[in-house]
Amino acid sequence: MAKKKSRTKPSSDLLKLLATRPKAVALAALHVSESVLLELEASELLSAAEIRGLLKDAAMTLRNAAEQTDNRSCLIASEIVDSMRENFRRNKT
Repeated sequence: MAKKKSRTKPSSDLLKLLATRPKAVALAALHVSESVLLELEASELLSAAEIRGLLKDAAMTLRNAAEQTDNRSCLIASEIVDSMRENFRRNKT
């Protein structure tokens, strides 16, 4: 039987940081996501076209959420994802 990975609870310092610095959390998530996409392409698990499609779908989902809930944050997030997709296209062609 496989050994279960132990998951420790985040420290209270980390939880406080996450709660008080949402912009930093968002920026970290954005950079990690971009790094993962670049690594998926470099390892040839996804093509550049597939990554652009994934980003297009994410932007569309965020736009739809913004329209349904009148959520400005979702709209801005969709614009950020669209910008990532455009930069990815420009750098890969």
